[in-house]
Amino acid sequence: MKILCCGFFPALQRTIEYDSFRPGEVNRARKVSIAASGKATNTAQVLKILGGSPLMLSFAGGSNGDIVRDLLEKEQLPCRWVETKAETRICQTLLSGDYDGCTELVENTAPLSASEWKAFVKTFAGLQGDFDRIVFSGNLPPHAPQNIYAELLSLTDGKKVLLDTYGAPLLAALKHRPAVVKINAEELALTIKTPGAVTRPTKTGTVGRVTSPGEIKELAEELMSQGAGAVGITQGKAPAMLFIPGASYTFTVPQIKALNPIGSGDAVSAGTAYALAKGHSLVEAFVFGLACGTSNAMNIEPGVVNPGQIAVLVPQIKMEES
Repeated sequence: MKILCCGFFPALQRTIEYDSFRPGEVNRARKVSIAASGKATNTAQVLKILGGSPLMLSFAGGSNGDIVRDLLEKEQLPCRWVETKAETRICQTLLSGDYDGCTELVENTAPLSASEWKAFVKTFAGLQGDFDRIVFSGNLPPHAPQNIYAELLSLTDGKKVLLDTYGAPLLAALKHRPAVVKINAEELALTIKTPGAVTRPTKTGTVGRVTSPGEIKELAEELMSQGAGAVGITQGKAPAMLFIPGASYTFTVPQIKALNPIGSGDAVSAGTAYALAKGHSLVEAFVFGLACGTSNAMNIEPGVVNPGQIAVLVPQIKMEES
């Protein structure tokens, strides 16, 4: 099964591990690892581990872009790059042994030119027809064209598309009827209620407030009324939800010790697309995706899952239809 993983802003990812971390003090790292990351990268890496045939389509630029390309070439991950003069970003994850979570330091890529965006669309147009599934993933900074997902989706059969983004770019793309929208609850609330505020972090570092199950259902149904075929919602450790026309499901995921949650949402997208491409129902595929997301959190590097862990996790995910 061939799956195209389409995103715009890969990253050179530095994961820094500390025994303990104290803001405002000198902190000496126990271990530093470097990997290629970004939402489309993570998705493609998980698909490769699962045994799929992914191709990642993304921008790359500057010396950081060269390092990312070299890292993925060593992994033998198939990629198609669109050249840009903008330097590929660096993102850093700080992990501490005395803190159950992570701190993420994220750079934004500098603005890309109109000609570079056009080159991306042209490249995608020449590729997309050869794939069984397409996963679009990534949140857009203000300088990116906010209708880019809509433009790309207009070139596809929406029935084979999983779209993972939020805010104005998501709303613009819905008219082209993506089969599945994958989103978290906070992003969902911002998308429907205050789409103009989606790029502003809150004081707690999140993107919006957590909503009640009833409100989540109302907002998901609004997305479906605008064109989403189905909506899958993650909430970290809280139950995930899936909405399809005429039915909704809640999934309780096993509680695990998360080593690094970065990339878990991308692993959910990858697992869901993989299972759909193999012919599973959307409910079965989403359960598999949730197991992939959980496995990702149990590993230090983003975009890494363990098939043995996934096999154990799948039957532990409890589903309730509502």
